[in-house]
Amino acid sequence: MEKMKILAIDDNVVNLATIEQELRDVYDVIPVNSGRRALKFIYQEKVDLILLDIQMPVMDGIETLKQIREQENGTTVPVIMLTANHNKATVIEGTKLGIMDYIVKPFDGSDLRKRIERALKRRGALPMDASELYQRIEEIDNCLHNKNHNLAAGKIDEILSYPLEDSVLKRLQTARQKMRSGEFDAAERIVDRILQVLGKKEVKIEDAGLKAISLGELNAKLLFILDDLEHFRVENAEERVDDLMRYEIPLKIRDKCLNAQKCIKEYDDAEAERLVRAALKEL
Repeated sequence: MEKMKILAIDDNVVNLATIEQELRDVYDVIPVNSGRRALKFIYQEKVDLILLDIQMPVMDGIETLKQIREQENGTTVPVIMLTANHNKATVIEGTKLGIMDYIVKPFDGSDLRKRIERALKRRGALPMDASELYQRIEEIDNCLHNKNHNLAAGKIDEILSYPLEDSVLKRLQTARQKMRSGEFDAAERIVDRILQVLGKKEVKIEDAGLKAISLGELNAKLLFILDDLEHFRVENAEERVDDLMRYEIPLKIRDKCLNAQKCIKEYDDAEAERLVRAALKEL
């Protein structure tokens, strides 16, 4: 499969080398050290995304972006701005020209890859996988349940900027309209319904060879995990979560336990504890 092309524009060769080093395993990186070279390349070739440094001599990033937008191959290409100084006026000017994100240098390689992936997903160049979408919708559901309506609205608006299939898109749009009308309970019911729709598309629990479990037993197992985390018995908690994944449990609780499992492996047992408490509340 052909790699997606990313045009990296920066007058600093060290920065270009760093970008190429961080991204080359996943993307085809084309490094250029000036706005004029970038314009020449864009005139001849299409790219999937542009990383654009702002502080450059002769032609700065804003002027480069203006001219990129005038070219056929650059009209809609997603752009992430790289800047050494977080200048509000520059960010606003870049936003008017359609930048999708900005990163303050020096940047973290992992963060750079996440930002690129997010920008490509928003443009539909990369699909949002089912687990990520489910997790995002679940976050909205939790915000609505906890009466954090402003945060829920922001999360809905963000997801609506991504390409979505109609079964999710139309329901989310309706939920947002209900929120604008102050009908928050109705919005929460719609979001719950979206989770049900998405849940049906996941692998059926009974097909995964999982064991049945009563709600009482599930509650007890979660309490044991929580007790281990509260008393810093991280290895015990990890073993108990591994064991719990062998049972047929509700999708919302399974997702929280999977995320807790990941946090435990990363030694973030405080976040794991929060997730297990949230799972218990679902019961």
